[in-house]
Amino acid sequence: MKILNKLAFCAFFTFFATSCGNDFLDEVPLDRFSPENLLTNEAGYDAAVVALYEGARQEHIIASNNFEYMTVGTDQTQWGRNDSRGNKDYSLLNSNLDATIVYWDWAYKQMILRANLILDDIDNPDLKISTEARNNIKGQALFFRAYTYNFLANIYGGVPIVDARLIAPKFDFVRNTRAEVLSFAAKGLEQAAELLPLDVKDGRIPRAAAFHLLSEVYISLAMETKDASLYDKSISAASKVINKEAGDYQLMTARFGPAATKPGDVFSDIFAQGQINKSSGNKEVMWAWQFESFTPGGAFGSFPANNSIRYWGPQPHNLRSPNGVLNIVADSLGRGIGVNSPTNYVKYDIWKFDPDDMRNSKHNIKRVFYYNNPADKDYFGKPVLTKKGADGALYLARNDGSLTTTKLDTLQIYYPLIAKILGTPFNNDVLSGNTSKDFSRMRVAETYLLRAEAYFRKGDLANAAKDINVIRTRAKAKNIQNSDVTENFILDERSRELLVEEPRLRTLIRMGRLVDRVRTYNSAPSVPNGPSSGKTIKDHNKFWPIPQKVIDANTGAKFEQNPGY
Repeated sequence: MKILNKLAFCAFFTFFATSCGNDFLDEVPLDRFSPENLLTNEAGYDAAVVALYEGARQEHIIASNNFEYMTVGTDQTQWGRNDSRGNKDYSLLNSNLDATIVYWDWAYKQMILRANLILDDIDNPDLKISTEARNNIKGQALFFRAYTYNFLANIYGGVPIVDARLIAPKFDFVRNTRAEVLSFAAKGLEQAAELLPLDVKDGRIPRAAAFHLLSEVYISLAMETKDASLYDKSISAASKVINKEAGDYQLMTARFGPAATKPGDVFSDIFAQGQINKSSGNKEVMWAWQFESFTPGGAFGSFPANNSIRYWGPQPHNLRSPNGVLNIVADSLGRGIGVNSPTNYVKYDIWKFDPDDMRNSKHNIKRVFYYNNPADKDYFGKPVLTKKGADGALYLARNDGSLTTTKLDTLQIYYPLIAKILGTPFNNDVLSGNTSKDFSRMRVAETYLLRAEAYFRKGDLANAAKDINVIRTRAKAKNIQNSDVTENFILDERSRELLVEEPRLRTLIRMGRLVDRVRTYNSAPSVPNGPSSGKTIKDHNKFWPIPQKVIDANTGAKFEQNPGY
C-alpha cells in the first residue's frame, strides 16, 4: 500500500512538475521577483540591468538628495548656507556622518550587489539568451561593478572586493589595498570593453564608455603602484575613443540641433535641453543619466529627476528691488537653493588665463540677473546693478548707480549661474528645483583631458599640451605651450570644461590633491555657524573614513579604519 501511495504521489507530482526528483523542494517565490524566477531569460536579465542604471542615477541624490558631497567642500564650491554641513567644517567628517554611510551602502547594497547578481549565472549555457545579448548584459554589469569600485577607491581608499554573489551572512571582511581594488576595476573594464557594443540606445553604456573609464583607472593605478607602463595603457584606452575605434563619438566643434537657431555657442549646444544624447546629434556625450517628465521610472525619490539646478543655482528670486519688491521664480532659471556656492576660484581665478574663453561666455555662465516682477514698474526687466561699499561688501544699487543699504548675500542669493544646470522644469513645476534634462556623465572632451594627464605623467609635455589645446581650440581660447602643462593646469582645465559634471572630490582624491587644493581655494572668511572648508581640513582627510557601523558589524576579522579617524 505504501508503494502504491508513493507511485500515486509521484504520478501526481510528475503531472504538475514533470519531475519526481528532489528539486520540488527548491523554493521558487511566485509572488515577487527573485533570481530564481526573474533571471531565466533575456527580458529578466535586462530588467536586472535596468536596476543597475537606476542605482547609478541614485548617486545623484543619495547624500542630502543630491551628489553635492562629490563637489561641495572642494576647490570648486563651498556650502552656501549658514551651517556646517557640506564639509564646510571638515572636523565633522567622521565615521558616523550620514554621507560616509550612504555612499558606502549605495556602493555595496545597490551597485555591487546587483552587478554580482547578474554576473553570477550569466555564463550558464542553459540560458536561452543569444550570444550578442549575453555579451551586452555581462558587459554592462562588469562596467558598473568596475565603476563602483573605482568610486570606492577614490573615496575610501582600500575596500573589500566582493566579486561574487553572497548567499549567507559574512562577518570577516578584510580590506584589499587600493591598488588591488583599482586593478580589479581595470580587469573588469578590460572585459567589458570586449563585450559591449559600439552603438547603444540613449542612456545605455557603449564600448567607448568602458575605454574612457579605463583610461582614468590606469592613471590611478600607475600613480598607486609607480608602474609607469600603465600610463601607456591609459593613453591607448583613451585613443580608442578619440580615434573612433570604440564607436562614433567625437568632440563637437560646430553648432547643432534646435539650440543652434538661438543665441549661444557650440559649448552651450552640448548641454541644451533635448540635445544631450547621441540620437539628437550630440556625438560627444557617451553616457548620460536619463530623466523624463510624466514617465514611470523617469525619476525617483522625494527630490526626483535632475536636481542640479536646486543645488547649484543661486536664489535671484529672493532678491528685492530697491523699491522692496520681491522677484519671482522664473521658468528660465528654475528654483535654486544656493548650497553649491562657487568659490572665487571658479567665479574668477580659472578665467584669468583667458577671459574670452567660450566656456566663460554669457551663454554658459550667467552673471547678469534681471528684475522680473511686473509689480515694480521702475525696475521690471532691468538688470540688477551692484557696487562695492566702503566696507568692501557688495551692495544693491539703484538704476542711477547710487548705493542702497542692501548688502547682497553672495554665498547663497547672488552668484554666477552655470548654465549647464538649466532645463525644462520637471513635470512643469518650476518651484521643484528639478529639470527633466538628461545629465552628461561621460564626454569625449574629458577623454582628451585624461589622455593629456597620462601624457603629462609620463613626461610627454608636447602631446599633453596638444590634447589640451584640442579642447581649448574648441572653446576659442588661447593655446598653451608645453611648459604650461602642470598638474594644477590640468585641474584648472578640468574645472573650465567639466564644472557641474565632474565629481570633483573623486578627482582630487585620486590625484592626491584634495587637502592642499581645499586649503588654497576654499579658505574664504568664515561665515556664521561654521568656518570655511580650507580652515578645517586636515591631512588625514585625503580619504573619507570607513563607516563605523561596518567596522562594528565585522566581528570575524579586524577591519582597519583609515588613519586619523
